[in-house]
Amino acid sequence: MGQGDWSLDGQRHIAELNLRPQQTLLELRNDIATLPYLADWTPDYDMLLIIPEDAALDTFTPEGLAAHQDFMRGWNAQHRDGAQPKTALVCSNDLKRVIPHLWEAMTREGWKTQIGVFPTRQEAVAWLARPDD
Repeated sequence: MGQGDWSLDGQRHIAELNLRPQQTLLELRNDIATLPYLADWTPDYDMLLIIPEDAALDTFTPEGLAAHQDFMRGWNAQHRDGAQPKTALVCSNDLKRVIPHLWEAMTREGWKTQIGVFPTRQEAVAWLARPDD
């Protein structure tokens, strides 16, 4: 399974993962697949994914994102509760932030999870804390 080092914030109900610099989309899926097996995980948690400055993102192609979308659609349906759970993506690099924005665009319609893209962790946590409008 995944090698991800998830951090669970029980007070805020946020599961946070810092991606590894050379992490592939397949490895990210493996990390996400481990989340429901963590002792403190509950399906009402939101997710916070931090993309590091030195991330390669080589496998984050449109084709790779489409395969990831197929996986996430089923995973979200099975493992997340609430009308619209949230996933925040943090990427401080302006150029690399194009990829999270592409993911956000791919998941706008007919998607259970609300996606937000932010340059800082602080902005992402603030967005996750706000109740849905």
